[in-house]
Amino acid sequence: MAEIDLSKLGDALDTFLGPGGNDDLLNQIIENWWNQRVYPEIARSMDEKKINASSALKQSFVPGEIVKSPTSINTILLAEDYWEFVEYGRKPTRNGHIEGTPYLWQSIKEWIRAKPIAIPQNMTHDSLAKAIAKKIHRRGTKANPFLEDAFTESLQMELVNELNARLGDLIFAVEVKS
Repeated sequence: MAEIDLSKLGDALDTFLGPGGNDDLLNQIIENWWNQRVYPEIARSMDEKKINASSALKQSFVPGEIVKSPTSINTILLAEDYWEFVEYGRKPTRNGHIEGTPYLWQSIKEWIRAKPIAIPQNMTHDSLAKAIAKKIHRRGTKANPFLEDAFTESLQMELVNELNARLGDLIFAVEVKS
């Protein structure tokens, strides 16, 4: 009968996850995956859908802090706050303005300048931005799922496979004694 010594598994996980462990390798793998696979897919999806008025949204995507546990590795995607409105759209507004945030028309005014959009002769940047904001408040906006189209399950599995290939021996090193 074979005896499996699981105490070595803990040592491997500590080496991988713990203080002084191999975080550099993990960060390098995730950074390469991000730079070579994820960001280019997001940029491609945004370009295909013509979501790129000022490039601010596209340039704002960065991976957040990596959080590790013995059973998972997690990170979040950081970007300009309005990415959700582009991705999921927005319903007509029912509540008033949220204190401490810019008014919608102010953000639209910046967008008009970045696009650039021709201002009708009888309007100013402010009046056009307010008219667009009023329409959005009344009707909402349509979803434009650029992230969902870019961040596919197969793209995520590429990272899983890379982590398994590069770190699997370290994580799953167990000693089998007979």
